[in-house]
Amino acid sequence: MEDTTPSPDETRGSHSSGSAYDALSTLITAAGFDAGDLQVALAAIQEAKTAKKNAPVEGENKFFLDKTLVYEDVDAFIFRRGDSKSGRYYFRIYDERSHKPLVRSLRTTDKIQALATARLMYMDVKGKINRGERIKSITTDELIKLRTQQLQKLVTDIPHQGIVPETFRVKTYFLSIWSEYIRHIGMEKRTIDRIPPEATREFGIWFLNKEKASVKWKKGRSPEQVNNVIVEVISMYHKVAIRDRYISKDKFPQIDKVKQQKDESYKNEVLTEEQYEVLWKYLEYTYTRDKKVRARELENRKVFKDFIGILYNTGCRPKELLGLKVREITTNHAWDDTTKQKNVVVSIRATNSKTGKARRVVAPIKKRVDRILAAYKRMGNELKPDDFLFMNPANDDRNAFCRQNYFSRLKRVLIKSGLQTILDNEGKSINLYSGRHTYACWRLRYGDVPIHLLAKQMGTSVQKIEEVYGHIETEHKVDVITKSQGIIQRAGIVLENPVLLDEEIADDV
Repeated sequence: MEDTTPSPDETRGSHSSGSAYDALSTLITAAGFDAGDLQVALAAIQEAKTAKKNAPVEGENKFFLDKTLVYEDVDAFIFRRGDSKSGRYYFRIYDERSHKPLVRSLRTTDKIQALATARLMYMDVKGKINRGERIKSITTDELIKLRTQQLQKLVTDIPHQGIVPETFRVKTYFLSIWSEYIRHIGMEKRTIDRIPPEATREFGIWFLNKEKASVKWKKGRSPEQVNNVIVEVISMYHKVAIRDRYISKDKFPQIDKVKQQKDESYKNEVLTEEQYEVLWKYLEYTYTRDKKVRARELENRKVFKDFIGILYNTGCRPKELLGLKVREITTNHAWDDTTKQKNVVVSIRATNSKTGKARRVVAPIKKRVDRILAAYKRMGNELKPDDFLFMNPANDDRNAFCRQNYFSRLKRVLIKSGLQTILDNEGKSINLYSGRHTYACWRLRYGDVPIHLLAKQMGTSVQKIEEVYGHIETEHKVDVITKSQGIIQRAGIVLENPVLLDEEIADDV
């Protein structure tokens, strides 16, 4: 009987091969390759073993020593440099698109290892050439840096002519979140072409559930906020990674958006007349008459009270009011004296508008403006024409109050007045922007204002007014909508939805 027991040498060889296989497998996996790539590498090793060591190849010259084709491709080969004594192998491939050769050190003097590594490089580089990608890719942080530089060039003070500084800050913050996520999944050192597209699918869920840095804000992130970040990340890949050929479209990261309901949050930000009365009475009779606070703080409270009044009577955005200057509040010389005593014209300059377009707002806020000017005068800060109407007297630079400052005041007022409890019971959440929502709803419901005039006043479009506040218009025009409906009913016509036949359903949908 034939003895099939392996010899000691064979056993050692098998063990050695297995160890080498495992080591190579680990190396290839860490580099971002798969099992198919491993087979290619092993095939290259086997082929190199059969070649004569340091055998010259046809076409070899003094510079390209020991030249060996990687595959049957004359444009890709390994070689040793004739002008170097290191004996290291190099990989060279010609890029027909750029008309330039790519040369990379293989960092080994072992021809077998050099050829195996070159085979992997060849597949990677050749694939990029064929897909029209750059041969040298970049990491995620390098991509973010390029996008940031791109955005920096667009920064302007005029909205819609680029991006304003605040928008630039928000965008770069969004991109920093993406960088944090890439580190979270352990792929920050990989080039973006080496990150599997499917590896980033759960970014949205990760960010939605990510613990906030500040415990001050207990409210979780909204799906809308998460999706805004995703949109910014996607935009970066389109405008840099794809456009500049760092990756091809099939390498585009897959990111699942977070499901969100249709935004109707504005409905929870509109005060009823009764709720507004609670707010205003507290501001008028308690907040601005508290004898326990210093005189200067009392004057600041009076300014804030009239800020709220102007906010709810103009429909302006909080940012627009805080950026308003004294000289931008004027009158119309065609008005009679009675009208001038009540109304003013507020000029919103282009740099202070969200839309980047200047507009003029007419509002019955003359007395409120006069009270604000008088309050500053009592504080020893008589406002000049070029001063902000809501200047922060605590600062020497005469800058306006910031939104966070006034938002914090509003939150304290809501709690102290008892209005916050009322709002909580109704599931409402009020902020500075609520004044704009409330103004629009009240104008449509009670003011009988043509929608196109309201759009001009608020600095928005008729389409946006109809989209956000259209239900108010429907409620207001109930007489028109239901006119003659009783006659139809008496005629025996039913206006309920009819029962559709099966074949009609598809067409109806």
